[in-house]
Formats: sequence, C-alpha cells, structure tokens
Amino acid sequence: MSPIRGFDPSATTSAMSELMQRDIVRMADGESEVHFTMGEQWVNMQGILHGGAYASMLDTACGVAARSLLDTVVYKGQVTLELKTSYLKAGYPGKYIAKGNVLRRGKSVCYAEASLYNDKGEMVSKASTTFKLLLKE
Repeated sequence: MSPIRGFDPSATTSAMSELMQRDIVRMADGESEVHFTMGEQWVNMQGILHGGAYASMLDTACGVAARSLLDTVVYKGQVTLELKTSYLKAGYPGKYIAKGNVLRRGKSVCYAEASLYNDKGEMVSKASTTFKLLLKE
C-alpha cells in the first residue's frame, strides 16, 4: 500500500483542527466527545455555518471514536470512505460539541456515527461514517 502524501500518524493536530479550535475531551472505548469553536470564517453567504463545517466536525468525532479502538502497533490510522450527514438545524459561529461512537469495527473497515450539538444543547446535525483502517507496513 502506498503511503498517503503528507500523512503523519504521530501528529496530534493539523491546520484544520486549529482552525476549528478542536479540543478532544473524550477518546476511549469506541466513544468520543470533541469540542469546537467555529468562527466567522465558517459562515456561508446565507450567514449560517457552511454544511461542510458541520460535516468536518462530525467526521472528526467519528474518526476520534474509531481511532480509540485501533492498536497502534498494527494500525497507523484510518481514512473516511463515506460520510452521510443529516442537517437538522442552522448553525452560527460559536461553540459546538460532537459526540461519536463506533457501531462496528472489523479488521479493515470501521462504522461510526456522531451527533452535533450547539451551545444550547440542541442537536443540529447527525452523521454516519465508514472508515478504511490503515495497516502499518
């Protein structure tokens, strides 16, 4: 398997994580809780958060939950194969909490889901993901 260009499995953050002001609060036993502070740069022309911002937060929560189950001796990480996002309520710049959990993990594929909440505790979006698990070579 060829390496992913620029992929560093030991990295704990990325430019995107910093832009979303990501804070991993829980990462254990196939579950995650990730906090985000989304700024004005995430707002679309309608004055609400772009759908891609929601998708990124949810994908992150699912990925953190999946990674919590990976044996780092065997796996170097995972990549998203599929992300289905349901948008339930418009969002605005501010604080968000995404909670993810693994539905099933196999040897090469992992399925997870996540819910996204605004600072009022209202669920604003949900997602389900399929990940390809990346073996170390």
